[in-house]
Amino acid sequence: MNVTLDQLKAFERIVRLGTFHAAALDLHLTQPSVSTRIKELESALNVQLFVRNGPRISMTAEGHALIDYADRMLGTAGEIIQRFRTRDPLKGVLRLGMNESFAMISVLDLIRRLEHHYPAIRTSLVVGDTGTVSQMLNEQKLDIAIVSDAKVEAHVTQQALGKNYFGWFAHSGFAMRREVFTPADLCALHLFISPPTARLHATATNWFAGAHVTPERISTCNSLWVTVQAVLQGLGVGLLPIRVMQLDLEASRVKRLPVKPEIEPHNVSICYQTSEFGPGLKTLVDLIRELIENHRLFSSDMA
Repeated sequence: MNVTLDQLKAFERIVRLGTFHAAALDLHLTQPSVSTRIKELESALNVQLFVRNGPRISMTAEGHALIDYADRMLGTAGEIIQRFRTRDPLKGVLRLGMNESFAMISVLDLIRRLEHHYPAIRTSLVVGDTGTVSQMLNEQKLDIAIVSDAKVEAHVTQQALGKNYFGWFAHSGFAMRREVFTPADLCALHLFISPPTARLHATATNWFAGAHVTPERISTCNSLWVTVQAVLQGLGVGLLPIRVMQLDLEASRVKRLPVKPEIEPHNVSICYQTSEFGPGLKTLVDLIRELIENHRLFSSDMA
């Protein structure tokens, strides 16, 4: 015999209200029906939950142990009902994807704002490249995501946020022997770029291919943060978002190499499951747009 939510609900009501009679009234059931549910629950668990002394009852040790489990299971069931009846991803667990630029600049502020507006919200955060995040959106494993040059299917709505601009960055001690660097000039350097699943990998390889040259030494890294650290420690030259490097550039910890041609910017979009769009998701979209504007993260013009 399996434990059911109806049995747990009857148990929880008896504990909270103090009697089988009060629980029956609250659940709009007869008292014998409530008693039957408790007997079935005790049989399924092979324990005694209450000690009965006429109309008065008290919980056994097993009853005291069960109430916490019952509260959690009933709470989860309530969340499931609310989440799927309203189709609002902000009711329950919000599955949020993002590119690393947003993660490094804006995500903590977003979490703080969500905590303020939705104190009970839980989040499942995925930080990934274009290929990874687009695939998860297409497979409906994410509710909403901030993604560069998204490759999404028809069931995902896509709204433009702006452009993410990039540059080649080196350690502050890098010798600037040229006023402008071409792809051929960078070919002999140790270069750090994103892996093939990332849109930035194609941007880098196309930049060199356009000049008909091939870099001699490329290292790939799927973490923007690690690439930034490699550049800061003088381990190589990295292709990185200009906004992410802004503070290091202002503090003279890095140098931005002037290059020709300029690096192609990426179009950044906010993407979400069309079937889930409603007041809650609209509020989230507006909040993300506000944060991006406040942080000057993505823009339509060169920063």
